Amino acid sequence: MNNNLYLLNEDTKFQLGCNEVCRRIYLHIASLHRENGTFRSSIKQLSSALGYSESGVRYWLSLMQQANVITLTRKSNYYDFDVSHNVSFITSNN
Repeated sequence: MNNNLYLLNEDTKFQLGCNEVCRRIYLHIASLHRENGTFRSSIKQLSSALGYSESGVRYWLSLMQQANVITLTRKSNYYDFDVSHNVSFITSNN
């Protein structure tokens, strides 16, 4: 039996199949957002803080942006991050 993990945008009811990497990235940036409001970071800083490759972080950020879970605004070598907190992670068994 497989457990599948999904990110759910509760505002739009959009579900995105994801994994633990996606979940950890979202929880990390959501925590930073709760503490600071919109914040600025580079992909390199996030990848270093989380221990994932820059390409992996960039991939999941892109998918989360398409799911309207985060907003990224490019500022030179950094991004301004805004995060929706109406997000859940759900597991289904297949």
